Amino acid sequence: MKVSSCVLGGILTLLAVCATSCSTSDLGAPTASNSGKYYAVSVKRAEFYLYGPQQASGPDQKLPQDTLVMLIRPSFGYSKVKLMNGQQGYVASQDIRAAPPEVVSAVTNPPVSRTPKFHLDPRLLSPEPLPNDAPEPTPIPGAEQSPSP
Repeated sequence: MKVSSCVLGGILTLLAVCATSCSTSDLGAPTASNSGKYYAVSVKRAEFYLYGPQQASGPDQKLPQDTLVMLIRPSFGYSKVKLMNGQQGYVASQDIRAAPPEVVSAVTNPPVSRTPKFHLDPRLLSPEPLPNDAPEPTPIPGAEQSPSP
């Protein structure tokens, strides 16, 4: 009797270990611990709602695929997100996935310009010539000098 209960206990333990190791989790799905991280739209067009999916006017805009958003509050149906322009709203949680690091760095760190940036000091420029505003002298009749012999 003792041997069979030990075997049965071992089988149950083995099944429990298999069940926990065989379970899968979606690493791209928003979770509470991922709040504040970047996500990207994973579908062709994701509906974006300013006030929530129950608003009467329908979606406020449709976000194209690979649009980068920051996750504010994950939820089962719709997650609150912040767009890169600062606008906040709601997107279906199934329509976003964790953004790859290279996409995040490309959007958040713009490329560095290779051209040197300098400012020209106007004091180092040569002055512009003054405009010649003086009128041409008007000749006085009879005051012309005669050529010298």
